[in-house]
Amino acid sequence: MARDPEPIAIDIVSKMGVIDDDECIRLMESTPIGRIAFMVDDEILALPVNFRWHEDGIVFRTLDGLKLAAAANNQKVCFEVDQWDAGSRSGWSVVVQGVAREVDNWAEEAQLDQLGLIPWAKAEWRPIWVRVEPTSMSGRVLR
Repeated sequence: MARDPEPIAIDIVSKMGVIDDDECIRLMESTPIGRIAFMVDDEILALPVNFRWHEDGIVFRTLDGLKLAAAANNQKVCFEVDQWDAGSRSGWSVVVQGVAREVDNWAEEAQLDQLGLIPWAKAEWRPIWVRVEPTSMSGRVLR
């Protein structure tokens, strides 16, 4: 269970606060599920993935398909992670803009294999690693 973000200045009207990059990273490390969004046939597609924050980037496993096609083309992507508590009407959201790439270096693949990241869908193993290299990061908290 993730702990609440550190105290930050909250806008009195919106009740929202801005989270700095270090807190964004800490929050991303607290949850295993995010959504990656990218363009497919002139439409935006967002798909859930289980991921890790590793060496200043987001990594996840995939099969040959849409996510890999976006990575293979070094496409700009958006990655979003959040947590929401309906009872207290509080939560946070982190958005990372970046460029996806397929991990094709054997040494980097071997290092990522040591992370222990197991794909959700176990029916078919996802052997291909994708890394999102962030170009910007932002976060908001609602209390």
